[in-house]
Amino acid sequence: MVAYPYEAMEEAIVNALYHRSCDGVPEPTKVYLYPDRMEIISYPGPVQGIRLEHLQTGGSVPPVPARNRCIGEFLKELRLAETRGTGLPKIRRQMRDNGSPEPRFDFDEGSTYFWVVLPAHPRYQVLHALRESALMWSTGDRSSAIAHLRRLYDNYPGSGAIARLLIEYAFVVGDLELAQSTFDRFRAASNRTEASQPHLQYASGLLDRGLLKEARQILALIPAAGPTADIAEAAILRKRIGDYREAHRLFSQALPEARDDARIVHEFAQTKIALARTLGRQQPGSSARRQLNQEAAELLHRAIQFTSDPVREAWCWFELGGVLNWLREPKSQVEEAYLRALALRPDESRFRQGYERWKAAER
Repeated sequence: MVAYPYEAMEEAIVNALYHRSCDGVPEPTKVYLYPDRMEIISYPGPVQGIRLEHLQTGGSVPPVPARNRCIGEFLKELRLAETRGTGLPKIRRQMRDNGSPEPRFDFDEGSTYFWVVLPAHPRYQVLHALRESALMWSTGDRSSAIAHLRRLYDNYPGSGAIARLLIEYAFVVGDLELAQSTFDRFRAASNRTEASQPHLQYASGLLDRGLLKEARQILALIPAAGPTADIAEAAILRKRIGDYREAHRLFSQALPEARDDARIVHEFAQTKIALARTLGRQQPGSSARRQLNQEAAELLHRAIQFTSDPVREAWCWFELGGVLNWLREPKSQVEEAYLRALALRPDESRFRQGYERWKAAER
């Protein structure tokens, strides 16, 4: 999807130049770009013999004489025009193939102008409006940002992108009723897009408020298929509620396309560590427990390799020290991991305490 199909724009502008008059018309051809549409205006309007109904969908332009035949031949040589009356059908076809609304063509009774309107793709309109809302929010005008999103959502109740941002803002300002009503309205809408995003945002907001049971219910409603980023986010939320088995399944599904994402790799490693700990209580000598810890160590090394965040790197080294210790790897490797964590975050008391406990156990 693009905001405006290139071929439709090209055809509309070429037609405007081809069919305008160069005799005594001081106004230039004009192109205006608005958030929701592009307008191309040329002067004067069509030649005598063309009526408005000829330009409507299903209409046919009669074979009237061309206004600028020489210019038409020149444009044809440049492969910018065909001079066979195919321009308007081509614009309609390109807009339709792009999923855009129908173009509009208009002129007045005196044929003083010709006006073409190419509506922006609805998704582009949504993106533009989301940017406007984000700008209002970032400048502190939170009430206007929310009001703008609510007006937009009235036009696109099936847009997961709008619903997600509106739910996020509602939780920030403490309006849980707005968050719930937005989510419920999205669930009831037809032709939903970005279907996972409102579920993820709503569940995250509920978890932030300690509403574990309610968050679990929302996570159970998330569509099975979705973008890798949404699957990974669902896995992280499952991990937050302690559902490590389902989190592990979702991380495994997302990892092939997110192997270089340090956050996802790190969260997956933590999930494996948590599962190994659970198995340790249930089956102390389980080979599966050892395998989980080995896989966690590999993931932690990978997260360290790709992260640019010193805090995340420090935690990866600290957790790696614990895993290597459990795996009975050489003491030098365990100590190196702990010391690297402390070097990155020397003020982190949990790193110091963990290192000292390990040193005391080794004496």
